[in-house]
Amino acid sequence: MKNGPHFEVIDRDSAARIGKLQAEKKLHTPCVIEAEDVEGRRIWSDEKSQSNSPCPFQVFPYLPMPFRTPIEVIDEARKLVKTDNSATGVVIHPRGVIPGGFCLYVLGSAADLMGNQRAFISSIIRVREEIPYDSALYTPALATSYNLALLIYAGVDIIDYTQAIISAYQDKYFTRAGRIPLQSLRELPCRCHACIDHTPQSILALSKKERGELLEEHNRAKMDEEMSLTRELIRTGQLREYVEGACRVEPWQTASLQHLDYEHTYLEKRTPVIRSARLNACTGESLNRVEVQRFAERVRERYTPPELDILLLLHCSSHKPYSRSPSHQKIRRALGGLTNYIHEVIITSPLGIVPRELELTYPAAHYDTPVTGNWNSDEHNFAVECLSNYLREHHYKTIIAHATGAYKEICREVSEKLSQPIKFTAGNNPTASDSLEKLKREIKNTLKPETPRRNPEEAKKDLMRAITDYQFGKGTGRKLIPVDATIKAPYPKHQAHHKREQLATLVPQYGTLALTIHGAKRIAELNHYTVKIDEFTPKGTILAPGIIHADPLIRPGDEVLITNKKI
Repeated sequence: MKNGPHFEVIDRDSAARIGKLQAEKKLHTPCVIEAEDVEGRRIWSDEKSQSNSPCPFQVFPYLPMPFRTPIEVIDEARKLVKTDNSATGVVIHPRGVIPGGFCLYVLGSAADLMGNQRAFISSIIRVREEIPYDSALYTPALATSYNLALLIYAGVDIIDYTQAIISAYQDKYFTRAGRIPLQSLRELPCRCHACIDHTPQSILALSKKERGELLEEHNRAKMDEEMSLTRELIRTGQLREYVEGACRVEPWQTASLQHLDYEHTYLEKRTPVIRSARLNACTGESLNRVEVQRFAERVRERYTPPELDILLLLHCSSHKPYSRSPSHQKIRRALGGLTNYIHEVIITSPLGIVPRELELTYPAAHYDTPVTGNWNSDEHNFAVECLSNYLREHHYKTIIAHATGAYKEICREVSEKLSQPIKFTAGNNPTASDSLEKLKREIKNTLKPETPRRNPEEAKKDLMRAITDYQFGKGTGRKLIPVDATIKAPYPKHQAHHKREQLATLVPQYGTLALTIHGAKRIAELNHYTVKIDEFTPKGTILAPGIIHADPLIRPGDEVLITNKKI
């Protein structure tokens, strides 16, 4: 246990964290505080900070400066700051030098960032990347009830009630739809303690002071309510879906989320590789979220298809995994033994393409999206890009698209783009008898004595290798699953064995592999996803002080290999 002021991260969802800031007072984050809870002296003040001050969080002396202050002025002001042994944290300028070693960082001129999406996102990312991981970030006078979730999602830990108070005395009423002038309301959309016995007219009839106090109580309640919901969404891993909807209240919030997605690396290294919650892709921004882009990137960079000559492109299905859907089962039953000659790739939104071997791997079996039959241009273009990249990298003698509608248009565009012939077999209905007969006939006409095929056992090995490559990097699949390996247990609970040793188990919940010691040893020499620890034998959780080096590719939720001279 650390002595003195410190911050501890307890849970997280991408850049959003649940934590605990311990100083004179314990603070569970993310949270809303009173601005007076953080005390700092301006550098021209003659006051001396008192160690017995009732204020729970002390920060170094500071000089308030607007966001657009010239950088040379910011640097000169920093030289005037003198240290203070009682300080928990420090005030920093978004564009200034950021000192290390504190558990609380207060972002100066934070209120100037409201409405400025580029400055807001670049400032938050810069600060979060430079301050210690085990430190809290506080943005004074920036939060409202309707932008709170975005702030926390971006990486802010602590906010305050300043905007709630200011708005109250300007006759502004907080709702999830924004800050509404009280005089424009016909009824109150809230049943909090402050509102329950009032109408807009009765509040307007109060004195300015009474009206301000009542609206302040309401605005504070809305912020508390939103913060409680945000914490719960972090716990369940569903904050992203909520933010995609909530940010529509203000254009600058929507633009901020888009800018945050453009900074892919910042979110990607903080986003878990698996979740228990379903991924709901319901907005245009869903295409740019980390889980979607990461899946497409790994398919492009890590996936190696089986050595077959015939590619069959299929539509996706609402039922996951796809192979358990009625439509895909009907197609596979109709093809019978012909499936041994073909490799299947599914076209889908928002993931672009999903090789059959990865249909169980998060998020391929865990997403849901509105189905209208019509794809917007972003969905269409992303699928075209993914399929084009795949076909440039992997070559087939025959490509068959058993698809209709938007799926067929995607295939047709890719065919023209790459000058790659694609045969279409679906007619108006992919599962109709005539369509299935046409598909069978096309495959049979393609077959030659030398056409490669694989038996069901080889297909199982290919599946386990593909997931291994996806999870641990290209080439690890062949290392983990040798030619003479055997796959036991039915899908989706496959187990890989080699010479009486179990190597790995497929975890159906996430479509990833759980390695055994024997399996880990087979891929250890590749040094992928490896954590090197000090010379001790681990008996439980390994804490940060015991870690010497960790592969920078490791993400939350990854299966990793622990190594040292004793292991």
